[in-house]
Amino acid sequence: MEYICKVGTPSGEILERNFDAPNEEALKTDLLRQGLFLFSHRRVSRGFSFGSPRIKAENLQLFGQELAALLKAGLPLAQSMDLMVERQRDPAFKRSLGVVRDRVKSGAALSESFRQEGALYPPMFSASLIAGERSGNLEGVLRRFVSYVKLNQTIKKKAISASVYPMVLFSAMFGLMYVMLTQVLPQFTGFYASLGAELPLPTRILLGVSDYVREWSLVTIALLIAFGLGLMTWLQTQANRERFDGWVLNIPFFGALMRTYSTSQLSRSLSTLLSGGLPLVQALGVAAASVGNRAIAASAAAAVPQIQEGKSLSLALETTGHIEPLTIEMIRVGENTGALGEMLNQVADFYDEDLDVKVQTILALVEPVLLIFMAVVIGAMVLALYLPMFQAFSAIQSRVGQ
Repeated sequence: MEYICKVGTPSGEILERNFDAPNEEALKTDLLRQGLFLFSHRRVSRGFSFGSPRIKAENLQLFGQELAALLKAGLPLAQSMDLMVERQRDPAFKRSLGVVRDRVKSGAALSESFRQEGALYPPMFSASLIAGERSGNLEGVLRRFVSYVKLNQTIKKKAISASVYPMVLFSAMFGLMYVMLTQVLPQFTGFYASLGAELPLPTRILLGVSDYVREWSLVTIALLIAFGLGLMTWLQTQANRERFDGWVLNIPFFGALMRTYSTSQLSRSLSTLLSGGLPLVQALGVAAASVGNRAIAASAAAAVPQIQEGKSLSLALETTGHIEPLTIEMIRVGENTGALGEMLNQVADFYDEDLDVKVQTILALVEPVLLIFMAVVIGAMVLALYLPMFQAFSAIQSRVGQ
C-alpha cells in the first residue's frame, strides 16, 4: 500500500513524501527506524488496476549509467543521488528517487532504500545493489546491471518488431473482409433476388456470414472484450498466472519459443547476480522472480530449497521439468570448472542466438504464407459473389441457343 506522509526529519525539515508499507503499523515502524517523525498520513487510492506501476526499463538503464559515472568520478553517494533527483524528468521516478535519497541520507543502505519502494523496481535491481555493496564495487555492478537491461530491451524490441508486420497484414485482411461483408455484399442482395433462381452454396454461405456480421458484430466484439477483461482479472492471482503460463508452454512451436526466451532470462539474470558476488541461493531466488513466464519462474524458485539442502544447481533445476537437458549439461560443466557465472552467460547468449534465428525464420515464412492466405480468402469471397451472375449468363446463353 502507498501512503502520502507529512514527516519531520532529524534536521528539522518538514517534508511530504510517498512511502510503501503493508499496513499503518509497518509504516510507522519503518519511519521510526529511519529517524523520521510522522505528523500525518493518508493512503493513496489507486482504484481498480490490472497491474502495479513500474519504472520504465529505459529510465532505469539511464539512471544506472549516470549513477555509475558519478560514483566513478569520486562523488559521494548522497551527493550523487541529489544530482540524479534534480536531473530526473519522469514524475513518478523523480518522486521515488527523492524518497530513496532521503532514506540514504538517514543512514539506510541504497539497496534497502530501493527495495522498500516495492514493485516500482524489478527485484534484479535491488539484488544487484546488494551485490555491489557487499563486494565494495557498486559502480561495476551498476554497469553490469545496465548491460543486462540493454540486452533484455534489445530482445524485446526484436520480438515487437517481428510481430508488427504480421499484425498489419492480418488487420488489412480482416478490414477488407469486414468492408466486403457489411458494405459490398448487401448491394448485391436485391440483384440476387431478381434472378429468381437458387443461389449456389458458396454464395448462400457468404450471405449468411454477411447477415451475421452486420447483425451480431457489435455483440461479438463486446463479448470478446468482456472475455479479455475476465481473463485479465483471473490472471491477477499468482496461481492462475502460473497455470496459464504453463498452458502457454504447451502450445506447439510458440511454447518452445517462450521456453527458450524464459531460459535465456533466467540464465542471464543468474549470471549477472553471481558475477556481482551474490550467493547462489539468494541469486537464484531473485533470478527466478525476474523470469516473465511464471510457470518457469515457480519451478526455478522451487529449486532454492534443494540447493539449501546441499544439491548442486544442475541437479536442482533438473528436477523442475521445465529446463531443457542441454541447459542442465552446460550448467553442470560450469559447476565442475568453477566458472558457473561465465557458463550461464554463454547459455543465455546461445539461447538468444537460437531465438533470433527462429524469429527470422518465422518472418521469412510469414509474408508469403499470409499473402497467399489473403489471396485465397478474398478470391473465394469474390468468386462466391459472382457465381450467381455466371450461372445467370450461362442460362441466358442456353436459352438463346435454343
